Amino acid sequence: MTGSTGVRQISTRHWLTGLMAVVLTVLALIGARNVEVEADVIGALSGNSEGYLAYEAFQERFMLGRADEALLIRADDLADPATFEALENLILDLQFTDGVAEVVSLFSLPAEGTTTPLILSNPDVPLIDRFEAFAQAGPAAGALVSADRRAALLHVIAVPSGVPGDIAAALPQLAEAAAPLSVVAVGQAEVERQISTNLIRDQLLVTPVAVLICIFVGALILRSIRAVLVCAAPAICGVLWFTGLLGWAGQPLDPWLATLPMLVMVLAFADTLHLFYASREEGGGVERAVRQVMPAAFMTSLTSALALASFGFAGSDALWGLAVWGPVAVFSGFGAVCVFFPLLSRVLIREPIRAPAGFSFVMGYAQGGLLHPRTMAVVALVFAIGLIPGLNSTDPNFSLSEHIRDDSRLGQDLAFMEAEGLGSASLFVVIDDTDGTPGLSAADGPRISEVAGIALSGAGATPTDAAPQVPERFRASDGLAVALPVLLPLGNGPEHFGAEIDRLRAGLDDAGLADVATLAGQSLLAHEVVPETVDAMRSSFYIALAAISIVVAISQRSLTLALLATAISAMPMMAIEGVLFLTGRGMTMTAAIALTVAFGIAVDNTIHYLNRWRLAPGPRGTRLADALAHAGPPMVASTLIMTLGFSATLLSSTASMPQFGIFVVSALWMALIADLGFLPALIRLVRRKDI
Repeated sequence: MTGSTGVRQISTRHWLTGLMAVVLTVLALIGARNVEVEADVIGALSGNSEGYLAYEAFQERFMLGRADEALLIRADDLADPATFEALENLILDLQFTDGVAEVVSLFSLPAEGTTTPLILSNPDVPLIDRFEAFAQAGPAAGALVSADRRAALLHVIAVPSGVPGDIAAALPQLAEAAAPLSVVAVGQAEVERQISTNLIRDQLLVTPVAVLICIFVGALILRSIRAVLVCAAPAICGVLWFTGLLGWAGQPLDPWLATLPMLVMVLAFADTLHLFYASREEGGGVERAVRQVMPAAFMTSLTSALALASFGFAGSDALWGLAVWGPVAVFSGFGAVCVFFPLLSRVLIREPIRAPAGFSFVMGYAQGGLLHPRTMAVVALVFAIGLIPGLNSTDPNFSLSEHIRDDSRLGQDLAFMEAEGLGSASLFVVIDDTDGTPGLSAADGPRISEVAGIALSGAGATPTDAAPQVPERFRASDGLAVALPVLLPLGNGPEHFGAEIDRLRAGLDDAGLADVATLAGQSLLAHEVVPETVDAMRSSFYIALAAISIVVAISQRSLTLALLATAISAMPMMAIEGVLFLTGRGMTMTAAIALTVAFGIAVDNTIHYLNRWRLAPGPRGTRLADALAHAGPPMVASTLIMTLGFSATLLSSTASMPQFGIFVVSALWMALIADLGFLPALIRLVRRKDI
């Protein structure tokens, strides 16, 4: 048993502070009940980019995509007469469903020279032969019906005033009446609904499990349930305060804001561990710990807030929300630490308790590295050089199904669609009117037919004197353009999708139609804007590096230390990019956010160590070792606790969350290695006069 137990008496001021904290927590609980979930993946790309403005202009003219549904139909054999009749009836029922304007299906592909559906053009021919003829009509047919006739895709186009989810509400009844067909939603609208459901589940399951794991592991390390409550309660309340603020402000939780509660937990728990270890030191106590460690905790919150605020430079509305709410989340955690840690320490720890784990085995190696600074400097240099090839070498990657787990029902359906080539209409070719007169005329027919042949979204029609037959829903509101759907799998990766885009544009260019026929749609928006957004996030990150260097330089009164601390803190980010580079995985928006979180975690350790070095008493030759002895154990403790806490993300139904957890855990250990092994040794080399 070591250390002072601090001030035993609890003053009126502290009781009033506690009462205020309880009131704030109750208000946060009320606000948290009002938090809504919004999984608008396309909306996450909104902003002032050229790609998004083009998509917005397309939406204003056609309003295609937001309320549409894609349905995957499965059966033993669609060529079976009873099954085929059920499919016809289902499509007919869909046509008469409120909110439906058009259904793109195998009946939408006309026979050459007619408006009669190809599949119905020869009614006297057996269905199997008609399906074989249909399959020969080109890739458009393959995008609508699988080669084995066991699956088909329907793209249900909503009316212009349609609200997302309205059509889906009618699907259970329609699916029940469609037996023996299996009918499931698989489009972008279903993806967003699934993400919303998963985010709600995560908040109800994953976050509480993570908290319980942290408490359990913390009890083993701190050797006292009371000590765990002192350290965990501020972090839990910080998450609750942030969630309550979201609720009171009416800010919905999206897949990117959903990463913030875990970040609050990490930073707040780490700060309380540093405070607790300091309060257990000989001659310490709560007041002394708060006085010495809380300024460093404020600095860690400030640097993490700056890193998150840097997303405001990315030009995306969703990332702007992260740039605003990220700092709010960080300082919610810091505020909870300031309020609850001193109060709970006085209330719960009113008698001596066992000293927390000192991790002598790990600290022995760290102290040994301090005795060989040149060796550690060489190791750090080799490590950094080894990570350089991966820096900015990963290509941006994005899929509209990025947040859907592969082993989920929807994930398996999307994989099946991609394997079979079944495609939903998330891409369109917009064809300008030929004569500049609103409405379709015979003069528009040849152009539309030629583009349809290139886009493979329908058979080219034989030129006639009649106006082309294009459903009203695919005509622009001004009557001066039509939009033909291109059927591509929703989950296509950037390489496959990019190849298809290049093929389409090359075909239009070769036909001399590039000026009058352009591509548009949700999938094109993602393909073009995500790389720009990820690059902007990278640029924002470097802006954050510079800003944080300045903050550290001012606080430590040393430019050399600021540059050294920034370089050490950037290593976890470099390590994550190295992993992505070596595994050939692309840089998703989730990974880019994880880079910033990794940097915030690394800066946390670095600042706490520098703070301890600044406060360390005694001869110069022992200050680095003393700082390591004081700051090291809580670093190891927080790393162990958070590693296991983040393992709860493996339970998440949102595919991006386990990836986020893995990235952050990797960053935690890289930060620990850098701050225990490299930072003290490098300081010893560059600041010989001050050690």
